[in-house]
Amino acid sequence: MVIQTIEPIIKEMLDEYIGQAAKAAGYENGFGIQGCDLSKPIWWAAYCRQSQEEQYHNNRLPDYLHTCAVEAKRLNVMVPREYVLYDLVTGEHLERPAMIQLRKLMSERHIAGIIFPALDRLSREPLHQQIFELEATHYGIQLHYADAPSGNDPGSQFARTILAHAAKLVKIANRKNNSGSNVGRVISRNVPAGKTPYGYKYQAEYEDMGYGRRRLLRAWWEVNKIDSEGSPEWGSEAWVVVQVFHWIGDEERTLYWVAKKLNELNIKPRYTDEWSPSLVGFIVKKRCYTGHHVYNRATYVPNPRKPLGDLTGAVRRTLRRLKPEAEWVPFDVPTLVSDELWERSNRIVVERGRGRGKEGRRIEALLRSRVFCPSCGQPLTVYRDSNHHHLTYYICGTRSQGWKHKRCHIRSFRVDRLDTFTWDCVAALLRQPGLVEEQISKEASANQLEHLQKRIRLSQNKIDRLHAKIRRVQDGYEADPPVYTAAESEERITSYRSMVTTEEAEINRLKHLMEQQLVDKETGQAARRALESIRDTNLDNATFTEKQNIISKLGVKVYPSDDGKVVRIASKLTVRGDKITPQIISMASPKL
Repeated sequence: MVIQTIEPIIKEMLDEYIGQAAKAAGYENGFGIQGCDLSKPIWWAAYCRQSQEEQYHNNRLPDYLHTCAVEAKRLNVMVPREYVLYDLVTGEHLERPAMIQLRKLMSERHIAGIIFPALDRLSREPLHQQIFELEATHYGIQLHYADAPSGNDPGSQFARTILAHAAKLVKIANRKNNSGSNVGRVISRNVPAGKTPYGYKYQAEYEDMGYGRRRLLRAWWEVNKIDSEGSPEWGSEAWVVVQVFHWIGDEERTLYWVAKKLNELNIKPRYTDEWSPSLVGFIVKKRCYTGHHVYNRATYVPNPRKPLGDLTGAVRRTLRRLKPEAEWVPFDVPTLVSDELWERSNRIVVERGRGRGKEGRRIEALLRSRVFCPSCGQPLTVYRDSNHHHLTYYICGTRSQGWKHKRCHIRSFRVDRLDTFTWDCVAALLRQPGLVEEQISKEASANQLEHLQKRIRLSQNKIDRLHAKIRRVQDGYEADPPVYTAAESEERITSYRSMVTTEEAEINRLKHLMEQQLVDKETGQAARRALESIRDTNLDNATFTEKQNIISKLGVKVYPSDDGKVVRIASKLTVRGDKITPQIISMASPKL
C-alpha cells in the first residue's frame, strides 16, 4: 500500500481543491462561488470530514469535494465558498469546528440545504446522525447524501440507519484490527507501531514487494542517540532519562530541582518548550526504562461522575484503567536504568509527595485563597520556609515555579502578620455599635415585592423550558425511527410534568405573598441567623475555625499593594462611606 505523507489542509490548499473540484465537475459558476449575499437563505452548504489519520494514509478530500460539486450541479443549487466546510476530526461525535458552524447555520436558517459526499462523513454514530437529521427537519433544511437515500420517508430513514450502523461497525473493526496488529507484532518479537517513550526511537526494516507494497521484517526500539563509546549522547533524550534517575535516585534531588536544572541547560522536552516537575515525574514513573515494557496494559475511559451533557458532544476519556493482566503483552527494550535505581527513585518521589517536607500537616492560614497577588491578580499560595520552619508566607504561585522563565517577582507576605492584621480589622468592624443590627435590619427591610416578582419570572421561565423539553421528548418518540422508547419517554415526561406542577405551586405561593405584601421570611431569617451568630461570637477568644467561618461568611478578600505597605480589605458588610480607608502598615518579614 502506498503511504501518502501530506501536511494539514490550510485555507489556500482548500481553496485550490475547491476550484479544481468545480472545474472537474463543470460547475465553476455554482460551486465554491465568491461574493454571495449570505443574508439570503437560498444557498446550500457542502460538508466534508476526514480524520487526520485517514488523511495521512489516503487524502480523499479532493474526491469528496468533487462529489459535492457533481451533486450540486445535479441538484442545480448554488454553494458559496464560505459554506464549503471541512473538518479534520473523527466522526465519533459532532463536536467539530465546522460541524458546530454548520449546525449554527441550520438553527439560524441561513441555508436551504446541505450536501454530504457520503453518509459516514456526517457521523459514524447512528444516534448522532438521527439527532442531526431531526434538527434539520425541525428547521426545514434539506439534506442530500451522495451514497444514500435522502428522503424523509420511513424507507429512506431506515436505510440510512442501517448504513450508519454499518459505518459504526467499520469503525470498531478498524480499532480492533489496529490493536490486534500491534499485539501480533509483539508476539512475533517485534515492537508495536506508534510513538515511543521519551529516550527511544522507532526503527523498522521492510521488504519491498513491488507495486508500492512492503512487508515488515522486524521492528525495534533503540536508544535515542549514542556516542562513539556506546553511551547516551550528552543532551539527548536518553541522556536526560539517565540523568533524571541519577539526580533523583542517587542524589535525592526534587522534581522541582531537576526541572529547573534541565531548563538551565537549555534542553527542550519533546512536545513542549520547557520542563516542569509533573513532566519529570511522568518520566520517573515509566517502567520501560528498566528494559521491560508492556503493550495493551491500560486504557482511558470516561469519568462516570461527570454529567453526560450534550449527547452529540465528545465524551472525554479522563480516567486511566488497567486492563485484565491476561491481555497484557510484554516485550523487551534497551535498558537505560537498573531496577534498583528505578525502585529507589519512585520510592523517594512517593515519600516526598506524602508531605515529608511539612510532615503531612496542613499549614493554618486564615486567608488561604482569599489574598490576591498585586501583580497578576491570582490567589496567593501558602509556603513554609525550608530554613526556618516556624515561618510561613503567602507567595504568588508563579514564584514557586522556578522551572519557568517568566515569573511574578512580587514579595512574599508573612502569614501570621497578614492574618493578624486582617482579623484585627474585621473584629474592629464587628465591634462597632449597631453595625450588625443595621445590616440585619437592612436584610429584613429590603424591597421584597421586587424580589418576589423576580422569583416568579424565574419560575415561569423554568416552566417554559420544561414544556419545551416535553415537546422534544414527544417529537423524539414519534420520530421514525424513534429516539426514545415508550418507557423512556413516559418516564421523562412524567418527571418533567412533576417539576412543572412544583413550579406552578411555587408561583401561586409567591403571588399570595405579593397580595398580602409579606416578607420572604426564609431568605431574611437565613441572613439574620448568620449575622446573629457572628454578633454572638466571642471575638477575643475565637478559635482558628471560628475565625475562618466568620471570614467566609463575610466574604473577606485581601488585596495587598506591591510594596506591602497598603492593604485593602473587602467584605460583604455595608460600611458607612464608599470604602474603607486603606491601612498603612509595614509587612516586612525578617527571619527572626
